[in-house]
Amino acid sequence: MDVTDAQIRHAIELLLGNRKPPATICPSEAARALTPDDWRVLMARVRAVAISMAREGQIEIRQGGRRVQPAGSLRGPIRLGHSPSVAPTYPTTPDGRYFVVRGRLWRKTNPHLPDDVREALIKQLMDARRALRRPLCDAERGAAREQVDQAKRALGERGPVWWTDGAPDYNRKLARNTPYRDWFIGLFS
Repeated sequence: MDVTDAQIRHAIELLLGNRKPPATICPSEAARALTPDDWRVLMARVRAVAISMAREGQIEIRQGGRRVQPAGSLRGPIRLGHSPSVAPTYPTTPDGRYFVVRGRLWRKTNPHLPDDVREALIKQLMDARRALRRPLCDAERGAAREQVDQAKRALGERGPVWWTDGAPDYNRKLARNTPYRDWFIGLFS
């Protein structure tokens, strides 16, 4: 299989998109995603594309846990991480109902909510999540969790689905075990 630089870039972006900062990926993960049986032959090109992406500020290259300058003469093992200036993006299903993190589908916010309502609910959700980080008694922790659940239900991320065509909900399911399987696998080809 002939692999293009664009496909290598796409594989790196998808793999990083499925990891929360400061998590990193090994360049071999991108090579394996593209050519599972013959990935070693692709490693030099994956490193070259990664260096190019780092020069453009799309990703950063790390060695020994430290950020290093992208150079063609990098030796030894490297890791690829999120660039601090680029927010991670997650693949969204073609119907816009879910985004994918680490291979799992997560229901998106109802796109039909008015902006001011959505912003107020997100503020409520973030306030409750911040509260959960503090030391709380059991009753306070329960109240904060209930506030998180109420906000997520109002946003359409939990509870009854926000679409009206009768399609089932695949929230929190692995994409490969749903009708989105072929689409998900196609992301890596």
